[in-house]
Amino acid sequence: MLSTWRTRFSVVAILLALGYMVTQGIKNFSNYFVTVGALDRQPQAYFHRTVRVQGTLLADTVHYDAARGLLTFVLASGQARIHVQYQGPPPDERFLNQGAIVRGHLQSVHVFLANKLEIQCPNHYAPPERES
Repeated sequence: MLSTWRTRFSVVAILLALGYMVTQGIKNFSNYFVTVGALDRQPQAYFHRTVRVQGTLLADTVHYDAARGLLTFVLASGQARIHVQYQGPPPDERFLNQGAIVRGHLQSVHVFLANKLEIQCPNHYAPPERES
């Protein structure tokens, strides 16, 4: 009798754990990132939430304060713009004006505090050039 209860309890615990993992996976996958435009149109929907935002890192807006280790730049998508503050090293110059995804939260309507910066580099996905 005791063995049957242990088996049932174990099966229920495993099913609950799997259900939780599936739910979290769907939640995370369905909100992979938002665009700068979506953030600009409805900033109030993203306050007090950790969110990933995708846009183009504008080269002429990059400023790095080495003393504070603070990188500031503008992320753009179409006409929408958001100012980003990121505590970390600046990206290599070849990645400027490339797609980027930042993870963090809105501090104000147009200032985003990022704790992670990912550069999307399309030339890594291009086929190698052929030599003639």
